[in-house]
Amino acid sequence: MITLCSNVYGQNQTNEQKLPDEIIYVSNPNRGDDLCISEIERAKKDIANGKIVFTQQVGFLYGYIRYESELKQICKENGLEFDIELISDVQFDGETQGCYGYYMDKVIIEKYGLGFKEKIHLEADSLYFSLIQSENRLVDSFDCDKQPRLPNELSERDIYLLKVSDIDIQEKSGENGGWPFFDVGFIIEKDCTISEFRINNFVPQHEKNKKFKEELFSKVTEHIKQKYPIWIPGKIKNTPVRTNANARFFIEKKQ
Repeated sequence: MITLCSNVYGQNQTNEQKLPDEIIYVSNPNRGDDLCISEIERAKKDIANGKIVFTQQVGFLYGYIRYESELKQICKENGLEFDIELISDVQFDGETQGCYGYYMDKVIIEKYGLGFKEKIHLEADSLYFSLIQSENRLVDSFDCDKQPRLPNELSERDIYLLKVSDIDIQEKSGENGGWPFFDVGFIIEKDCTISEFRINNFVPQHEKNKKFKEELFSKVTEHIKQKYPIWIPGKIKNTPVRTNANARFFIEKKQ
């Protein structure tokens, strides 16, 4: 596979500035790059039918954007369609992924100039942030610029321990064994209080621990309320937001 890293965004609109490598490439792809050539042809057909697409590449662990809904709205206002372009982590020599989007980027640059896509991304993120504030939206922790944390922590620790003596839980033996644990979801308000506890995941480990699920969860929530009642909410643009948080709690039997 030929790997081309997109650098369309953030460039000044000057006649002297060199076009990004991927835009130059889709203007004259290698003859044997069948994947890229077919994607370019698909893009040309869409353009001929009046469809110009603002694409966002998404692959394994990259490309996700928190403001996708707002980006779609702004694209529509500018006469553009929005679409996700999936990029596989499986690579083949001589083939280039993403050429549909690169060709659409070429057309967008020709029509709107260099830096247009970056401008739209910034507008969408600003709109997203303003709606969070005006509507007091709940924000998932992974969408925050700064993750939620406890006051005495520099960063989110997210793994905690509770020991119980009045519930006969069992430890699973073996390499993949261990004590039961919960992934506990809860809301952190902007005033640092917490509420609305829920089970995001429960791993009993030992079969005998399944029957203690609700009892153990009650113990965990009381433990959080007593030991960790105050949390620092996540931040976007250095501003606290209502945060949908998650923390993992292991439960061990107190000896």
